Amino acid sequence: MNRLLIWRETTPHDGQEYPKAVRVGPFGFGVDESGGAAWARSVGLSGSPLRRLRKTVNVLHRREPGQNTQDTHDRVYVVGEPQAQQAAVPVIAAGALDAVDAARRTVFTARLADAPAAGDLQTATASCSDFEHSPLSPAGQSCSASFLLCTACPNARVTPTHHPRLAHLLQALENLRGVVEPAVWEADWADAHARLADLRGRLGAPVWQAALDAVTTTDRTVIDQLLNGDFDS
Repeated sequence: MNRLLIWRETTPHDGQEYPKAVRVGPFGFGVDESGGAAWARSVGLSGSPLRRLRKTVNVLHRREPGQNTQDTHDRVYVVGEPQAQQAAVPVIAAGALDAVDAARRTVFTARLADAPAAGDLQTATASCSDFEHSPLSPAGQSCSASFLLCTACPNARVTPTHHPRLAHLLQALENLRGVVEPAVWEADWADAHARLADLRGRLGAPVWQAALDAVTTTDRTVIDQLLNGDFDS
């Protein structure tokens, strides 16, 4: 700090209590460690106010290590700083929401059922129990989401009759991964692939292999149309 601290004593003494203090007559210059600690105790602080000031400057203003490593700066200065903790709350909350959102996008959310229920409508990948109240589209309107998102919709039902087509879809997405740019695959297909991989884990390897063995020409045609965007509105 580029500051000159000058203070005036209100109670004269011989200076023996603070031998390192610099004084000229009734005036003192700067604050030595013992003097600062004594003043802090007199006003109810737990230690020297200059240590508190140094910590505040490092954490809130410089926001980088002073004479310490980054680990010491984070562990000793930042973690215990109340203002830093308060500022971190929205950052941590946003990170948690992002993590939840990512989990929802990549976890199979459709319901597994033994057979379609009465009134369900068939889609390219599953059956739908309520296409007018989809969480993926405005309420009261027919769902306009991609059929790839059926595996992310709680209104969708996946029965054994859908297993071959979904098993073939996962295989097609894995093949697609090798022929498109990684960034494109990650943006367009990664979430759908993750949901299908989750479904595969839930059904188990024997059921999944049986589904692959049961893939029909119609299944292949529908999946080709889906990946080519033929069903997009």
